[in-house]
Amino acid sequence: MTPAPAPAAAPPPGPRDISWTGLIGGLLGFLFPSQSAVYTIVWPGDASRLSAIPLFLVALIYVPAVWVSLFRSPRRQRVLRTVLVVSLPLVVLGIVFFGPAFATLLLVPSTLLAVAAGLVFQGRQDQKGRGKREK
Repeated sequence: MTPAPAPAAAPPPGPRDISWTGLIGGLLGFLFPSQSAVYTIVWPGDASRLSAIPLFLVALIYVPAVWVSLFRSPRRQRVLRTVLVVSLPLVVLGIVFFGPAFATLLLVPSTLLAVAAGLVFQGRQDQKGRGKREK
C-alpha cells in the first residue's frame, strides 16, 4: 500500500485591499454626528432631545463606506460615491436646521470620501478619459 499524498498547502492570503481614506472618512462621518447626538441626549441645553435622531440617521449613512473600505468589492468606488452624494445634501439641510457648525462636522469625512471615490486627485487622463498613472 502506498502512502497517501500530502494535501496541497493553501496559497497564502493576498494582501488586504483596504481603502484607508475611505475607511477614515467613513469612520469620522459616523463618529462625528454620533458624538454630537450623544452630547445632545446627555446635555440638551435648550434643544430638544429629539434633535439627536437626525444626527444618528446621518451617522448611519456612513456605515456602508466603512464596510466597503474594509472588504474588497468590485463596486467600492460606486458605494463611496453614493454615500458622498447622499451625505452632501444632508449637510446643506443640516446647516438650515442646526446651523453652520453642522457643516464642520462633515467637512473632513466628505473630503476623504471624495478622495477615496476617485473624484479628487484622479491622476492624468488620457484621450479616452481613463486614468493613466505616471511611473
